[in-house]
Amino acid sequence: MIKLIASDIDGTLVPEGAHVLDPAYFDVIREMREAGIIFCACSGRKYESMRKLFEPVADMIYFISANGTLVRTKDRILHSWSIDPDMYPPLLQKLRSVGSGEIVVEGPDDCWIEGSDTPVTRLMRDQYKYSVENVTNLDALVTKDIIKVSFYYPDVEELTEDFYNSRFSKDLAMTVSGKTWLDFTAAGTGKGTALAFLKQHLGIHSEETVYFGDNLNDLSAFQEAGVTGTVQNARPELHEAADIVAPSFTDRGVLQALRHLLDLKRQVQAANNA
Repeated sequence: MIKLIASDIDGTLVPEGAHVLDPAYFDVIREMREAGIIFCACSGRKYESMRKLFEPVADMIYFISANGTLVRTKDRILHSWSIDPDMYPPLLQKLRSVGSGEIVVEGPDDCWIEGSDTPVTRLMRDQYKYSVENVTNLDALVTKDIIKVSFYYPDVEELTEDFYNSRFSKDLAMTVSGKTWLDFTAAGTGKGTALAFLKQHLGIHSEETVYFGDNLNDLSAFQEAGVTGTVQNARPELHEAADIVAPSFTDRGVLQALRHLLDLKRQVQAANNA
């Protein structure tokens, strides 16, 4: 019987970077909770942006943010995974050698970008609704608790071969998030690691878990779910791996799937009580 449903956000529930979620999702999340199903939002986004998106139901759901490096409720952090401080300076040096692109550094509660009023600063602040602190030099943050370093580049998949053949592929987890983001987190981390932690924390098994996603950074979470789902607009790799292919986010495909799963749960409960 389903007890936990987790879902990616961008490209799965909403367009990339959207900051408004159809209120019908809040209604079904409330109904699921009443039926004994916990919902978890799972994203590469910073927690702050996720909480704002789910504000009406934020006190009854769980959050996996920063591509699986932070697991929390609205009230407290349950677990976080930090990048080895020794890896931080050489990673910055490598990213700067690319030439173009911008670097975003995140802590559990903070977001730093070098310079002031850069294009990515405006993107994170205005579209993703981040609180951004612009700094003179990102190198000075080496003493901070850093959970994610993201590189914004027009087509990040052009860069992946070079990075996967470098030392960073062994010492850090690297994930393509959409067409423009390459994320670096602590070795061994990802949405799957975070979902495994949350399942253990809640005492829920894989066969009681459903996960929805649309991109490569969702595949590790697929390994932790008994039922996997994606949307019509997802990458081909997700279509091949998913048990459920729902309509596109433009047609609120996951909302339809959630309602169907909720109906199935109610039918099982009614049969058990008969």
